[in-house]
Amino acid sequence: MTRWAARLRIRTRLILAFAVLLGLLIALAVLSVRWQNQFSAALTQLISEQFELREVVAEVDGNAEDATRRLLVLMSTNRGIRVSAYTEIDAANRRLDTAMRVLDARLAGSAERVALDAVWDRVARYRRSYADVVDRIEANDFDSARELLGSDTEVELTLLTQSIRNLSATSERAAAEQAGALRERVASARNIVIALCLLGLALGGLLAFGVTRSIARPLGLAEAGARRIAAGDYEGRIEVPADDELGRMADAMNTMAEAVAARERRLRQLADSDLLTGLAQRSRFVREGDAMLAALPGDRPLALLMCLDVDRLKAVNSVLGFDAGDALLIGAASKLAGLFNGAACCGRLAGGTFVCMLPLDRAERAESVANELCDEVEQQVVWQGQALDLSVSVGVALFPEHEGGTEALLRRAEQAMFEAKRSLHRITLYHPTLEASRAQHLSLLSALQTAIERNQLRQFLQPKLDLRSGKVVGVEALVRWQHPERGWLPPSEFIPFAESTGRIQQVTHWMLERAVSTLREWQNEGRRDSIAVNISTLDVQDARLPEHLAELLARHKVDPELLQLEVTETGLMTSDADPISVMHGLRRLGVRLAIDDFGTGQSSLAYLQRLPVDELKIDRSFVQNVERDARRQALLRSIVGLGRSLGLTVTAEGVENEAELQIVRDCGCALVQGYLIAKPQSLEAYESWRQQRLAATG
Repeated sequence: MTRWAARLRIRTRLILAFAVLLGLLIALAVLSVRWQNQFSAALTQLISEQFELREVVAEVDGNAEDATRRLLVLMSTNRGIRVSAYTEIDAANRRLDTAMRVLDARLAGSAERVALDAVWDRVARYRRSYADVVDRIEANDFDSARELLGSDTEVELTLLTQSIRNLSATSERAAAEQAGALRERVASARNIVIALCLLGLALGGLLAFGVTRSIARPLGLAEAGARRIAAGDYEGRIEVPADDELGRMADAMNTMAEAVAARERRLRQLADSDLLTGLAQRSRFVREGDAMLAALPGDRPLALLMCLDVDRLKAVNSVLGFDAGDALLIGAASKLAGLFNGAACCGRLAGGTFVCMLPLDRAERAESVANELCDEVEQQVVWQGQALDLSVSVGVALFPEHEGGTEALLRRAEQAMFEAKRSLHRITLYHPTLEASRAQHLSLLSALQTAIERNQLRQFLQPKLDLRSGKVVGVEALVRWQHPERGWLPPSEFIPFAESTGRIQQVTHWMLERAVSTLREWQNEGRRDSIAVNISTLDVQDARLPEHLAELLARHKVDPELLQLEVTETGLMTSDADPISVMHGLRRLGVRLAIDDFGTGQSSLAYLQRLPVDELKIDRSFVQNVERDARRQALLRSIVGLGRSLGLTVTAEGVENEAELQIVRDCGCALVQGYLIAKPQSLEAYESWRQQRLAATG
């Protein structure tokens, strides 16, 4: 039945169950009403028959007594009186006969029939005695008639009355028996109705159980399946053996589970694999790396983890677009995946950072393996007919020398890679001092906010000399930190890490405030010396910088042309957002702009032409010991020529001796700065140095 019911819709099942229960209820009601009507009719008939029987018996008794009383009238000698009495006696006898026939027709029970026959017998005896009395009266034997009437006829009449009463009692007993039988029938009918009600309740309960089970069991299966799906078990299926709504719901939930499982697999695939390169992402790389470390042989458990970052990726994205940057990344990934004959596991962490782990037979081979990786990866990538140079900075960590699992090795290799970038080395092996140094810098960064608030930073000035006039035309403002415990800290101790954490903007704002304040004092003295302030990559990407600087200049009433902002070429090339719009906003204020450390960022001529700059400052690496190498002199001359061809003022940084000064003068540099002219010094020391120089030069 369950299988048959499962083929019906839930609505049909409920309607059928309700119809069956309603049918049972109606049938019981009809049967009860029918039996009640039957019992009521039977009781009414019994009462009516008893009432009529009593009337008939009373009539028989009354007519017999009436006839007997009329016999006394017959004793009269008057013939006329006797004739009238005969007539009345005959009428009474006829009524008696009629009543007896009525009784004879109605009394069918055996006990009543016996009593009725007795009455008929007594009637016959009574009439014989009555006839003898009449005969004697007609013979005028009144004495004998009177004697017979007083003896035999009176006795027969008495016996007739008794037989009639006996008949009445017998009839009442029969009626009582019929009433008892009727009560038994009523009780039996009541028991049958009760039994039918119980049967209906049982059948209704069975129907309710069957219908409920046919609904609740699939719902329970569906609920359990839904809980499994919610718990992440998408492989199990909800087995509901039904073709109704619940079966269709189970099919829909199974379809949903399959779709969610497919989506989960897709999400895991997306989470584990890099969409651009197909290499493992960090979580998958860590799992695969841990598996590789666990599988290393016990006699020589050596492994090498290399973290490499593509150089100048942001510059490529900024100048040529992200498609060009993606081409570089795909090229690096394809080279990386093809190395070491499949023995390595490789991945991409983020941006241009890749990782590679492979087993080693000897720890001494770590550097040669890293060089092999660099040589293979650092190839030209052709994108839309344009050759892109690909170079990387690599950090190396060794297992088990540097301890930990893949995650720990990865952090150490990343630290080594950051150090390689900072020191401009191709490959750097992790050393514990890197971590200690990083912890020290983090400690300094936490104190940097306090240093700004408590005025522990200091402004140092380094003069810039005009080679044609020999006059000092401006200074570069540099920051120093007078730490209360560690003493004077150079910028290299905190600036790089301040840039990486975003706190460099606070330092920049402090420097701008001090520089503009100094310019206001000089301007009030009638001096037109300029101050150059270095700004970071984050600053040049901050769209609010022009507005902040405009408010600062207006508040101090300083001519914007006296302020110069310097941004490094590397900072421009590695910025995430295009800094040109911010630089144009600064230029519109009247502030002069300069590219610092030019030659280290490998910017293109096309990119330089887009920049609204006034000055090009050549990095000291091109000036240092330039007098000893003719090729470096030629390179310096080319850079100066490039800057002048773009209409820029060219400044040489880091001039430390007369030979270097002569070379940069011969190459055509307009301005110089360096230790040969003066070291960075406090404002008070600079003012003293300036006065001495003015006095010496006249």
